[in-house]
Amino acid sequence: MTIRTRPPRSVSDIKTHSGSAKNKHETYRNYFQVGALELERWRRERERDAASNRIADIDTRIADIEKEKKMLLADAAEANNEGLSNSDITEKKPTGIKIKY
Repeated sequence: MTIRTRPPRSVSDIKTHSGSAKNKHETYRNYFQVGALELERWRRERERDAASNRIADIDTRIADIEKEKKMLLADAAEANNEGLSNSDITEKKPTGIKIKY
């Protein structure tokens, strides 16, 4: 029997052409990346439009709240000027501790 002088081969010894190509002739990759960037841009624009719409809705609701608040305060001031005072309102006095069993 002979003694081997060469080390056994492994997966790293397999020769391939994967590193030899410089990717200069693979222009389809660039077009794919451009398409992916266009899709991302479109998604971001849609997201921005949705956010703008939400902000506009919030602004209109805040304006509505302010209008309602002014109306309620005006009604309260008018009612207060018509003669309703604190003495007309009777306060309920506590009657003690009530415990339910």
